[in-house]
Amino acid sequence: MILVSASLVVIALLYLSVGDDVLYSDRVSKEKQYEYKQFLEDMKLKQEETKNAVDTKNLSVNLDESMQMKSEP
Repeated sequence: MILVSASLVVIALLYLSVGDDVLYSDRVSKEKQYEYKQFLEDMKLKQEETKNAVDTKNLSVNLDESMQMKSEP
């Protein structure tokens, strides 16, 4: 009987500590998933920006390797 009443007291204290926010872990999990998705989108945008920056700064001339050189006599 003492164990049953002690466990009921523990359950009541947990209920009072949690209060109305019984889905606390679910809310935290969804917030972390949203932050992670935002992080992935930001990283993808940064990669695209660096790729575009490299493409626009490329000043090299495309040389045709099949060009034939004339030799002077």
